[in-house]
Amino acid sequence: MSCTRWLQCAWSWCRACVRSVRRDVWVPTPEYRSAEVQFDFTYEGGRHAGVLTVVHSQRNRVQVYTVYRELVGLQDDVYNSTGPKYMPALNRLLGAGGTRMSNFVVPTGLCCPARTSLLTGKLAHCTNAGQKFLNQYLETYAPSGYAPAGFTHFEALTVNAYNMTNSCFSLSGAASTCYPGEYQTELIMTKALDYIGSYAAANAPFLLYVAPTAPHRSSTDGILWYPPTPAKQYANLYSASENQVPRGLNWDFRNRNLPRRGAVAVDATFEAFMDSLYLYRLRALRSVDDLIGSIVGKLQRLGVLNNTYVIFTSDNGYHMGAFSLLDGKNLPIEEDVRVPFFIRGPGIPAGQVLPYQANLVDLAPTILALAGLALPGHLDGLPMPLNPQLAAAHTQVLLASVAPAPEASGQTEGGSVAAAGSEKAAWGGPMLRDTTILEGWEGDAAARTNFTVDVVANLSAHYKALRLCTDTKLLQPSPRDAQTAAGDPNLFSARYVLDPGVTCYKYTVWCQGNRELYDLAADPYELSNRITTAPLRIANRLDAVLSALVHCSGASCRNPYSLLHPGGGVWNFSGTLPSQYDPMYRGLSKLRILRCRSSYDPANELTWTQTAVAGTGTSG
Repeated sequence: MSCTRWLQCAWSWCRACVRSVRRDVWVPTPEYRSAEVQFDFTYEGGRHAGVLTVVHSQRNRVQVYTVYRELVGLQDDVYNSTGPKYMPALNRLLGAGGTRMSNFVVPTGLCCPARTSLLTGKLAHCTNAGQKFLNQYLETYAPSGYAPAGFTHFEALTVNAYNMTNSCFSLSGAASTCYPGEYQTELIMTKALDYIGSYAAANAPFLLYVAPTAPHRSSTDGILWYPPTPAKQYANLYSASENQVPRGLNWDFRNRNLPRRGAVAVDATFEAFMDSLYLYRLRALRSVDDLIGSIVGKLQRLGVLNNTYVIFTSDNGYHMGAFSLLDGKNLPIEEDVRVPFFIRGPGIPAGQVLPYQANLVDLAPTILALAGLALPGHLDGLPMPLNPQLAAAHTQVLLASVAPAPEASGQTEGGSVAAAGSEKAAWGGPMLRDTTILEGWEGDAAARTNFTVDVVANLSAHYKALRLCTDTKLLQPSPRDAQTAAGDPNLFSARYVLDPGVTCYKYTVWCQGNRELYDLAADPYELSNRITTAPLRIANRLDAVLSALVHCSGASCRNPYSLLHPGGGVWNFSGTLPSQYDPMYRGLSKLRILRCRSSYDPANELTWTQTAVAGTGTSG
């Protein structure tokens, strides 16, 4: 299926904020596999930040429980808000009791497109859900009794989505019920526990998707916004003096390539505002942590915890003061794209910290692989290598991902690939995907001249970026590298990913024409743009691989090297480096974004794949 055909996946119901849902899923019959297991939902949820998923296995059935919150989706990873000090239940029950991915990213760091990717397994350019809009579900827009495909109960936040003490919900399109005086996160917890109890009593598999608004900013009218409202018992939790927003090396640093203007001055007023916002976010998150603890406790009391997978992640990160910026998201900086990811369940190692670079579109194929089902060929992601079996599935799907020849209309993809088989992959072996695309359009309404078409060009956050984690050092050390670790008071923070032998790089192309290249191991705060000093043969390859991902779908997203080297034999960036390929990479046209836009238009993002012919990319 081409990317343009996926426009319907989440566009219509991106306005909805699902708080809890249930579906009997993954009963492995041929009819079910072909009809409903593809995550091809016509709904995409509302404005949240975190994701907790639980998958419960019962012989040939799987139960999935998902908690998806606003910011832990608007939850950062690099500011350490998911650390054990602030979210003890998360770390005790899912961290020590399961696996944490320490290098997990979202391809598009914005609520609506990220949640669309979570539910469909497709990148944002394949759904064109690239904006943040209509984040509340309005029952008057839906037919009576409406629930999106795949959902039995669809309980959506409607009016007062950001009023934490007077929220309103609609159940499957019915009239809203409001709950004045009740704290939203606690109300959602009560609803979630009730659903778990009723479905567990029926001895049926279920998927529960829960999305509290916290720690999003609060508002009673949608016009005036203030720091998130914590629960009463946490109103004074944590001292202000001991819980300030981390001030890394990019604090009070200006990156002129970023289209958003920073604060006029990083002064005492600016710092006090950022510190207050950070503190109130931490206080609001404590109720999210309570929600996690209550749900895991309920599963344990019902005797189903040991065959239940619980996953927690987020839809986007959040910057607060980095590069002198006010708070926000939807940029390719680490603050916005790095998010937490935790998972526990059968066969998931306890206490493991895995530095592999996974991303949000990997969640759907991971859950399907855990269920032992074939993966639909249109999925853009791969099973995460959380254990040896999933690593084998990851490798097998990667090797089977051979993309068709490029064509101007975008890649087509169909069929399915097996989730697991007889091939063995060495645990921690080299046959792992090393690329992730980061992409964004001006979906945050920061500088739109009208609602649907264009933005002010010099403020537009329209970009394409390649985040590459490879076993080959591509750049020589720079003078700033030695200063980074030595001068960073947050040296042991989540920002630093411990992965010996692997270096992550980020190459970004902006619609304004600017280009950036960072060595994230030596320069994790993205201070030293290496684009003008990088060897030309390296820059050519980075641009070519990014271009292969810009319009990808299915196999070409999972393995962009199959477009560059259709004859096979090249599965990672290191494989592109032999000098025999220099002429070919030198001759490929470079990525150009013609105009800053607020949505994806293939004709506006020009790549070599749109003019390539079958057979291009062997050797030059």
